[in-house]
Amino acid sequence: MIQVIGLGAGGHAKVVIEILRLTGGYKLVGLLDRRRELWGTQVLGVPVLGNDTLIHKLYEQEVRHEFIGVGTVGNTRARRLLYDKACRQGFDIVNATHPEAIVSPSAKFGSGATIMAGAIINSSACLGNNVIVNTGAIIEHDCVIGNHVHIATGARLASTVYVSDGVHIGLGASIRQCIHIGRNVIVGAGAVVVSDVPDNATVAGVPARILRKLGE
Repeated sequence: MIQVIGLGAGGHAKVVIEILRLTGGYKLVGLLDRRRELWGTQVLGVPVLGNDTLIHKLYEQEVRHEFIGVGTVGNTRARRLLYDKACRQGFDIVNATHPEAIVSPSAKFGSGATIMAGAIINSSACLGNNVIVNTGAIIEHDCVIGNHVHIATGARLASTVYVSDGVHIGLGASIRQCIHIGRNVIVGAGAVVVSDVPDNATVAGVPARILRKLGE
């Protein structure tokens, strides 16, 4: 039984807790969250122990695995920072794949992936570290997904899409085949992306157009 601690005690943590319980093999030791009002409470029966100042004590108690219980709404930076800090502290970040997701045996993904119910990841897709593929999202064959990417509920990526690090693809968005999405892009909910998107852009609409770029 692998002992695991969760970083974050919000809605995304609930989803990961339930996935780990369904897959089995994990003992959920507790959650860490910076919000003091949550300390001493429980999330789906898992205690919120305090903030991340407890992490060294837990490591000394032979807890070596963590999950990232913080989701993203647009900017993925907070989730990336948690992941990077946990890795520096020597923890392994567990993958959580819902048993009702469909994942091709030829697909590959790094550590810390969260694959939710109804998601489909098809042949030879390659996902990086700390990726969320939310409920009912579809990643078609030969797509390449970078690190710290969130593909939101119901989003659809056609074949051979390349998504760079730190991207958020919004609820129900669609990406045409062979499109390249740059780093730290936000694709708005319901957008239909039919051309490449440069780094640091926010795009929305049908077809998707650039609304702004970071720093402008």
